[in-house]
Amino acid sequence: MAFRGPSNPFIPGQTIQPFRDNLIPQTAVKLAPNTTYSIFAAQTLLRVHRDIPPVPVWGYGLGGGIASTPGPLLEARVGEPVRIRFKNRLPGSRKPNQSAPELPFSARIGTDQNELGSAGGSDQALAKIPVGWTVAHLHGGHTRADYDGWPDNMTETGGAQTVAYDNTYDNADLGLSKVGAFLWYHDHAMNGTRFHVYAGLAGGYLLRDPREDELDLPTEARHGEVVLVLQDRNLDVVDGRPKLLHKVTPDTSEFFGPLNIVNGLLWPRLELRPDQVFRLRLLNGCNARSYRLHLISLDGTGKVHLHHKRLQVIGTEAGLLWKSWQLTNADALTLAPGERLDVLLDLSGVSSDSQFFFVNSAESPFGGSPVPDLGALQGICDSGDAANLNPYPQVLRIDVTDQAWIWGKEPALAHCMAHTTLNTAFRRLAHEVPPTQDPALPRKFKIGGHDHKIILLAESEPPGHLFLHELVKDPNGKIDLQLPGDAAPDHYRVDNWMANDTTPSNERVSFYDRTALRPVLGEWQVWKFVNTTGDTHPIHIHQSQFQPLHAVSGLITGSYDPVTRATVNAQTKLSDPIRPATAQEGPPRTYEPTETQGWKDTIRVDPGNVVELAVRFDLPGRYVYHCHVLEHEDTEMMRPFVVTLLPMKDGEDMGHG
Repeated sequence: MAFRGPSNPFIPGQTIQPFRDNLIPQTAVKLAPNTTYSIFAAQTLLRVHRDIPPVPVWGYGLGGGIASTPGPLLEARVGEPVRIRFKNRLPGSRKPNQSAPELPFSARIGTDQNELGSAGGSDQALAKIPVGWTVAHLHGGHTRADYDGWPDNMTETGGAQTVAYDNTYDNADLGLSKVGAFLWYHDHAMNGTRFHVYAGLAGGYLLRDPREDELDLPTEARHGEVVLVLQDRNLDVVDGRPKLLHKVTPDTSEFFGPLNIVNGLLWPRLELRPDQVFRLRLLNGCNARSYRLHLISLDGTGKVHLHHKRLQVIGTEAGLLWKSWQLTNADALTLAPGERLDVLLDLSGVSSDSQFFFVNSAESPFGGSPVPDLGALQGICDSGDAANLNPYPQVLRIDVTDQAWIWGKEPALAHCMAHTTLNTAFRRLAHEVPPTQDPALPRKFKIGGHDHKIILLAESEPPGHLFLHELVKDPNGKIDLQLPGDAAPDHYRVDNWMANDTTPSNERVSFYDRTALRPVLGEWQVWKFVNTTGDTHPIHIHQSQFQPLHAVSGLITGSYDPVTRATVNAQTKLSDPIRPATAQEGPPRTYEPTETQGWKDTIRVDPGNVVELAVRFDLPGRYVYHCHVLEHEDTEMMRPFVVTLLPMKDGEDMGHG
């Protein structure tokens, strides 16, 4: 078996062959403390494959350099602040009622997402989208509100946005310190994020901690640390030239491209030296596609062999785990959009000229399906999985060779990581702490008094529009909801109008309705995300990291339609409360060690699941939380919250005047 590619529209009669281009890891730009840097957004060209002409893209550049996508890999040290001035040098930002400048992408709707090209369909409407207006957000950063990248604070062509990144840990005042972090910066323009990030406005940002040096972890590309930005793309041919194509279908609002690119290269190969250990920093930078990665090799007959024993997860987006997680062949590396993993790859005992492959088995849209067995994975590798919008599962080939310029660490490193507490300050958040704690598990930390909030993930039928709803109990509410652990259903309403408004026009909610979430500075919050839709939603909360409170999620059945304002049972389609699922209806999701032994800034909420997480905000001001499927974020799956110094209640006299 050989991994196949699609027909090459630029070389008649040939296919695009995988693994033709070498991936050269980015070398990080080390940011000096108390220094101001200039980063600009501009149009450039990207050579995704040697047999495809250069593709116009948007990218970031540093100082007097050239723009690239991904943008420059930045590196800062914990506690050393920097300032960055993001300049907009894009071809031209469109104003209302103004024609758009030449864009580096086409936008089409109504066509097959498995194949290259537009294949008919119609243009996506861009008239109300602020294409070219930019605002940078440091995803996962512990950033003051003025510098977080509020979506409406956009700058037009010729303008600039200045930010200050303190490079600190959230909740360090409680001793809940992290160990480094893998952040990333990307555009966050209101209603334009899906197009701007797709066009190329994204880059990595590593936050270094002294503990990494103590553990002798690779912290440079040449010594074995490789940052891998995973994205999917599609290409169109316009006037004989390639162009990025943002292609969706009427029933799938998300973008799923057939081509997997890594650091801007289509199905590249990465050369590594044998008998050494390497550190792979994985980022899912896709608009909507999830990855479930398997490390495999192929024998002479094309048979798939798994090598997960060579993979050890040591961290997430928020830095090192309490202890590392050794994968088995029943596991996989799962990353929804916005998620990151820090993985050790152990090539000890591997001879030169060996080859390994990372392949993807995740369906699209992702629904949290189980990891496939070896037989199913063999079928995906042999023929792809077009039925689940995964026609070409190959992502990256690793060539083991004595000639590789990337040196790793000695094999003893992997053994050491497996038996070492990586983050000694890690504590597992809990409602209660037992008098004696199991030394084989991380110590628990009692969150104490806290507010509870319920957030419903809802979808209208038709047209399939998605919403985030903050709920409050109301005897006259239209939402009937029984959560796992509740004795009976209760009535709720969407908390997007004032408490004394008894005649709301509907149950829908937009970004600009009343801000319903107003956590108090320094007080714990418990937010429950209840997913009544058919898709997985990776929820990202700005400012602070968080943890799920339980080892497994809750599970409910039924849905809510914000247009008809009715709760609907999934089986009978009759009006019926959303209720806990039975054992026969399926098990809830079990969280992986990466989610229970580390901190997160983005977490998957799978269909029918209830994810209860604890979060604490220690910086005041206004922020947002949202689904990180960018097509969802741009169309009502984003809501604001304000961290206040004092409790604020509707109608309460706050002592003004």
